[in-house]
Amino acid sequence: MVPVVVYILIRVEAGKVWDVAQAIGKISGVDRSNVVTGPYDVIAYAVLPSTEDLRQLMEGVHSVDGVNRTETCIAI
Repeated sequence: MVPVVVYILIRVEAGKVWDVAQAIGKISGVDRSNVVTGPYDVIAYAVLPSTEDLRQLMEGVHSVDGVNRTETCIAI
């Protein structure tokens, strides 16, 4: 089975960007979580065994205090 590569673009509440980036980086499957400039505040990179694991990953991301909105991009 081919792994699924995912980029998660995250908008965060003011003042919480560093805490959110750190918390996202600890979620299972996330390889990197970076604070960035531009329209998003944090970008996370994840490699998952399958698309079925994406739901669990996104539930983890959305449970982080300070996450306002996400946009998930699956690499093809």
